[in-house]
Amino acid sequence: MSDQTLTNDGLTETENAMSSDTDHAARTARDFQRLRNVAFSHAQYVVGGLLLWGASAVWLAESPGLLITVLSLAAGYIVGTMLGGIGHEWGHFTGARLSGSVSPVSKERKGFFFFNFKMEENSRAQFLAMSVGGPTGNWLLVLVALVALPAANPYAYAAIVATLTGIAVNVCVFEFPVIYDVSNGADPRQTIDQRLVDVAKTPWYQNAGMLTGLVVALLLLAIL
Repeated sequence: MSDQTLTNDGLTETENAMSSDTDHAARTARDFQRLRNVAFSHAQYVVGGLLLWGASAVWLAESPGLLITVLSLAAGYIVGTMLGGIGHEWGHFTGARLSGSVSPVSKERKGFFFFNFKMEENSRAQFLAMSVGGPTGNWLLVLVALVALPAANPYAYAAIVATLTGIAVNVCVFEFPVIYDVSNGADPRQTIDQRLVDVAKTPWYQNAGMLTGLVVALLLLAIL
C-alpha cells in the first residue's frame, strides 16, 4: 500500500502539489501576457504623444504665430497629463513588484490603472513601498523632461515640464499624508478612504499643483 495519504478532494499530497504548481505557472504566464499588453499600449501613447509634441517645434520654426503658440501650450499640457498618469501608475506598480507584493495585472483596465494591489494579502511595508513608488515615478518624469526633452519650442517645453511638475505636486499632497499615517500604524484601506473624503472638502488641493505649474511655466518662459 502506498504511504501517500489522500486529501479531501481524493488526490494525493504529491498530486495536489503538482496541481498547485501548474496553477501558479498558468497565473504567472497570464499575468506576464497582460503586462506585455499594457506596456505595449502605454508605449504607443508615449511615443505618439511625444512625436506630436515634438512636431510643434518644426511648425513654430517655419511659421511662428498665435495659432502654433496656443497649440504648443495645449500639446504640452495634454501630453504632460498623459505622461504624468502613466508614469504615476508604473511607479506604483514598480514599488509593488519590488516589494514582492501580490499585485496582479488586471484583466479589465480603467484609464491608466492596470493592476490590483491586494490589500488583504499584503503587508504594511508592501503597501508603503507601492505608495512611495507613485510620487517617485512622477518626480523622475519631471527630471527626465528637464534634462532630456528639447527646448526648441519654448512654449511646448514650458507647458510639458510645468504640467508634469504640477501633477507631481498634487500627487504628493494626496499621497504623503496617507504614507505618513500608514507608517504610523493606520489601516491602509481606511486611510485612503478617509483621504478621499478629506481631499473632496479641500478645494485648494487641485490648486496647489496648478499654481506650482503656472510658476514653473512662467520661469521657464522667462529663461528660454
